[in-house]
Amino acid sequence: MKYKIKNVEVVRYPVLRVTFTDGLSGEYDLTDMIEHGPAFARLKDEAYFDTVLVGEHGHTFGWNLDDLGNEIDFCPDATRIAIETQKVEELAERYRSNHAAAE
Repeated sequence: MKYKIKNVEVVRYPVLRVTFTDGLSGEYDLTDMIEHGPAFARLKDEAYFDTVLVGEHGHTFGWNLDDLGNEIDFCPDATRIAIETQKVEELAERYRSNHAAAE
């Protein structure tokens, strides 16, 4: 399935809230990528980070999307997997915490 992005906004540096066209929404933390990926060095500038936008038809999101070769863009499918994984892990932790407290 090919997911599409409806909206992306900065929650706090360096965390984005990504919303998909089907309504799923979640936070996407770019800390590790920015700290360890030279391709993301420009995102260390918080003012630049704030310029994130959704690409044409929701097929991507990122920075400098109209500047081919200088853009920083993200795949909606990989982003979706990361957000869904985070949600499942949060639910599992909540379940473990509630059951441990009940024992």
